[in-house]
Amino acid sequence: DRIGKTTKSTIEKLQAIVSSDGRHRNLRDALHRCDPPSIPYLGIYLSDLTFIEEGTPNFTEKGLLNFAKMRMIAHVIREVRIFQQTPYKIDPIEKAKTYLLDPSLRLSDDELYHRSLIIEPR
Repeated sequence: DRIGKTTKSTIEKLQAIVSSDGRHRNLRDALHRCDPPSIPYLGIYLSDLTFIEEGTPNFTEKGLLNFAKMRMIAHVIREVRIFQQTPYKIDPIEKAKTYLLDPSLRLSDDELYHRSLIIEPR
């Protein structure tokens, strides 16, 4: 086709990483192997929290707080917090900063809505 072999290979590798197979096992492994800073796909962690919340009772059969559930929730939150610990070292580019913060380039809510209808008509 029109895509080079190396580009096609790269796309296939990326598709394998983001595959939802095994509860995103490949993506989880890649995130654990990478050097921070990085931005994880939060959908994985939200799914984990939903799964824990819906699948595990808050209280044991004896009416006690289910500490196992609380530990599972804490583990998920701890993983997300790890990604927040390492700051990005980005040198500001004054020209880009000025452009992005230029108030004359901001669009009104009405203009944004109009443009969204052009892209995705109702």
